[in-house]
Amino acid sequence: MDAHRAAPCAGGPTYPYNPTLRTDFTDFGGRIYAWPSRGGVIILDSAEAIDFEFLGLNPLDPPLERLDNNQAAEDAFCQQLLLLGAKWWDSEARYSIVSAVEAGNPDNLRVNSAFYIDQQPPPTMREKRFIKVGWPSSSEGVWVAEFDTTWAGVDEEDNLVPYDEEIGRLKLARTMDERCDMLRDRFKATFYRDLKDYKGYGYFNDWDSREIGEVGPLLQPAETREIWTKAYYNVSQ
Repeated sequence: MDAHRAAPCAGGPTYPYNPTLRTDFTDFGGRIYAWPSRGGVIILDSAEAIDFEFLGLNPLDPPLERLDNNQAAEDAFCQQLLLLGAKWWDSEARYSIVSAVEAGNPDNLRVNSAFYIDQQPPPTMREKRFIKVGWPSSSEGVWVAEFDTTWAGVDEEDNLVPYDEEIGRLKLARTMDERCDMLRDRFKATFYRDLKDYKGYGYFNDWDSREIGEVGPLLQPAETREIWTKAYYNVSQ
C-alpha cells in the first residue's frame, strides 16, 4: 500500500483510500484522480507527460493532492480528465479490486485487507477497455484508439490491444500531434469531428447522464470508507 494514500485512524485500522488524492506514481507511470460530486472516482491510468500538460499540470512536479475544496472546480477537472479516456469507477475500492485482477492476483486475494476478489463482480468491458486519445493542436476533432484486453477474458478477438512494443512507442510521443499521428498510423484510431458522435465503451459522454455505477452505485468517499471498515472488521474476526 502506498504510504501517502493511507490515513491513520486512531485506535483502528489504517484506511487505504484518500479522497484528496490527485496524482500518484507506479512502475507503469502516473495516475491522475478526480472526484465528481455525483460520486465515484475518475482515474487516468498510465498518464504521460502530454496528458499532464493537457490538464494544465506540471508533469515534472504535479500536485499529489487536491489543492482546495472547490467542488465546482473539481467537477470541471473531472470533465477534462474524461476527455483523455479516463474511467469513471464506482469507487476507489472498485478500482483497487479490478486492478488486482489485472495484475493477475489470485481470485481469493483480499484487497486492502478487506475485499475478497472472488466475492466481487468480474470486470466489465468498460472497466477492462484500453483507450488512448489524441487531441490535435488544430482543435479540429479527436482521435480515439480503443481495444479489448486479455486479462479478464477476451470479448473481441479481432480487436486486441497491440503488443507492448507498440504501446512503448506510443509513450514516446512528445506532443499531442505526435500522438495523434501514431494513433492514426499505427493503432487504426477513429477520428471524430465531434466527440458526441462517439459510441464506444469509453466514458467521454457520460458526464450529463451518468447516475449509477458500472456494477453498483456511485459511492461517495465516505461511503467507500464505511463499506471498507465493515468489511475489514468482518474479515479480521
